Amino acid sequence: MTATALTRGWWTRFTWLWLALLALSLVFSNGRWQLAIAAVAAPFFARLFLLSLPILRGLFFLLPLQIGAYWIMWWEVIPAPGALYYIIAAAYGLCYLLPFVVDRIVSTRIAGFGSTLVLPVSWYLVEILTQLFTPYGSWSSAGYTQMQHGLLTPLAALFGVAGMAFATVWIASVAAWLVTTTATMRRRTLVVAIWSVAMIALVWLAKTPTPSEPSNTNTIMVAAITPSNDASIRVSRAVQEARQAGKFEGSVLARIESDVAELNGGLLTRSRDAARSGARLVAWSETAGLVLGSQEESLIAQGQELAREESVYLFMGIGVLHPDRQPPRENKVIAITPSGDIAWQYSKARPIVGSEAPFLPPGHNQIATLDTPFGRIGLVICHDLDFADFVAQAGRKDVDLMLVPSADWAVIADLHAKMGIMRAVENGFWVLRPAHDGRTVIASPDGHVTHSSYDAELQSRVLTGQVTVTRINTMYPHVRMYLPFVALAVLIGLLVLAKRDGMT
Repeated sequence: MTATALTRGWWTRFTWLWLALLALSLVFSNGRWQLAIAAVAAPFFARLFLLSLPILRGLFFLLPLQIGAYWIMWWEVIPAPGALYYIIAAAYGLCYLLPFVVDRIVSTRIAGFGSTLVLPVSWYLVEILTQLFTPYGSWSSAGYTQMQHGLLTPLAALFGVAGMAFATVWIASVAAWLVTTTATMRRRTLVVAIWSVAMIALVWLAKTPTPSEPSNTNTIMVAAITPSNDASIRVSRAVQEARQAGKFEGSVLARIESDVAELNGGLLTRSRDAARSGARLVAWSETAGLVLGSQEESLIAQGQELAREESVYLFMGIGVLHPDRQPPRENKVIAITPSGDIAWQYSKARPIVGSEAPFLPPGHNQIATLDTPFGRIGLVICHDLDFADFVAQAGRKDVDLMLVPSADWAVIADLHAKMGIMRAVENGFWVLRPAHDGRTVIASPDGHVTHSSYDAELQSRVLTGQVTVTRINTMYPHVRMYLPFVALAVLIGLLVLAKRDGMT
């Protein structure tokens, strides 16, 4: 019998059971309802289903199931309106169907345990391509699904979130191999033992990185500030009314100025209170402060005065509205030192496609950094952090503490917070993520969350915590550009092996 021949084992009698179980698990394998077990179960059942049918017949059933599941799992997560949402979600579904097509064609031509690598390697390459060429970066990665238990999280320090996805899918692929193989029990046991040792060794290696120089072991109190919901809503409504009227003048302009003054005054007051309570670094959430372009300098001047008087590092997340410009908005952070000097102004690098991009010009292509007595501070804004290749700059620049002013909505709050924690593990920095309408977190370089709260649960709209600023030197930022080529070489090797074994 050749390697291309599929043994009609007992498992082929349950084709439609595998499809039913796949339909159940696929919806929970990623997106808004993700479960760690479902992320493993879905590729396991998909592989059994496809291996039990001729490839075209199997894809005839799997294709609509895949697209339908992706329409459900990403509902209200992908911020795209109308038909655009369905197009984007379907595109992701098609992308992640491709690894199963490759696996079904190639793995059946490889004799032995090597066949289990086809699916995870193909999946890894698809994840890398989606991170680089789709508008939402790493949002679709299966690696995030495994952060609930944390067993695979250390792998991110070596291979990034896509490496965690590889491990997740490899577990499923090995499990499917154990079901479908005709190997003896002794050989199965040996293979599982070798695979287990390899996985444990990789996790152990990832968990023993090199700490940074002890000079950066200062402890500092930090504060995350989010805006008053009532004031934010009033400002947004007033701006919307002005847009509908087609002009910013008269009573509407006076109302905007009044609401803006209340909103920004509250932020400055809470910042001052946090500083007087011991915080030496204060960071506002994304566009916490809102201001018309004509009033921007006045607001910044108030921030400079506060920083100077309280001897605090102040990072003001502000949204600036320019009624007469196109695009009409700015989304930026002003970094102010304790001397009252402006260190820099950073504009959001990756506006969200579908909700922000039409109104907001893309900003800096380099992360902002600031050297302080307690370590090197880095900063990106919200969606910027979802792009692992972009944030890897921070790892190469030895950033100790990454600030991520953010703004979310309830459906994505937990998932987006996990994504921020993942960047900390990949790059070895602490992360402070003030999130309006989301989950504010402070997390260590190993992914341990030291402080966390939903914005709505913070009556004072202030979260404070102590941070011992010690970075971990991880490998991922330095090797990430080579990993896809290694994976591609492995896939090519598997294709060669499939051709050779298929001819025997």
